[in-house]
Amino acid sequence: MFISNLHLNNLLTNIFYILIKIIKFKKFIMKIDFKFVPSFSTSINPNFKKSIFFMHIPKSGGTTIDHIFIKLSNILKNFNFIRCKYDSDTSKIRSFSNLNNNPKPIFLSGHLDYDFTDNLKNFFKCTIVREPVSRVISHYKFNIFKMKKTPQTYSFENFINDEVNSNRDNLITRHFCGLLNKNIEISNNDKKNAIKNIHNFDSISTIENWDNFLSDILTEFGLPSIIYSKFQQHNYDFSYHPSKKDLDLIKENFGYDIEFYSNVSERKYNIKFKRTQEYNKDICIVSPFLNVENKLFSDEEVKKLLIKKNEI
Repeated sequence: MFISNLHLNNLLTNIFYILIKIIKFKKFIMKIDFKFVPSFSTSINPNFKKSIFFMHIPKSGGTTIDHIFIKLSNILKNFNFIRCKYDSDTSKIRSFSNLNNNPKPIFLSGHLDYDFTDNLKNFFKCTIVREPVSRVISHYKFNIFKMKKTPQTYSFENFINDEVNSNRDNLITRHFCGLLNKNIEISNNDKKNAIKNIHNFDSISTIENWDNFLSDILTEFGLPSIIYSKFQQHNYDFSYHPSKKDLDLIKENFGYDIEFYSNVSERKYNIKFKRTQEYNKDICIVSPFLNVENKLFSDEEVKKLLIKKNEI
């Protein structure tokens, strides 16, 4: 949380109690954290003339980023949101010219790699990286949830084998060295290239600095402030705790990711804009748990909205 004025702490507390009413029909209550991320006022004149490319690495907070910019695009209509993927080198190459010649700025997101990024012109390039061990474990649990299985019917070892056979080992490194979905065993030189390619991004953050990362982008492009809760937040009906064997499998198959992440985290995220009390008073609410209009809210409207919903 960045700011204490406007009673935002109380606002977010009210949202939580509203949420309890919304999901009380479930067998359990899932704690939902709402956060306020401001877009700060600066001495520069921010605008959305340059497009944004967000390299979405799985299980690193990217789905929430996508939903925030989808909603901002629907409300503001001064940029288009495009989610991209490719199935072959041919389709990947063909898509570059279409994206570079878009009639208005775009926010481009997708499970794409550095190869794709390198061919984009006049794009602000950014991404978020998550600590590899926690990312892999999170990915495993999410896959179990999607497949409607349990750790007993789909073991961690099976998951790792499936990832390796799908060329998704060292997934972070593959994103940064341009070998995503390539049937190539990556090497130490590929890891070095991945680290070298860090310099070609305008902003890279670890997941611990997610809010600061978002705030800087909102500020740089003159976008509204945000109240959000995470997407893909689940209460799993199974329990899983990695064994030493599981952790060894991660180190064996995601060792380059661990080295790469160490390099990124050592660089430390530098907050680009000064955090002050002057911020964009237009607020966009983005949450899978609150169905609100596609519009910007003032702080007073946010309060009224919460009071109204609390009476339901």
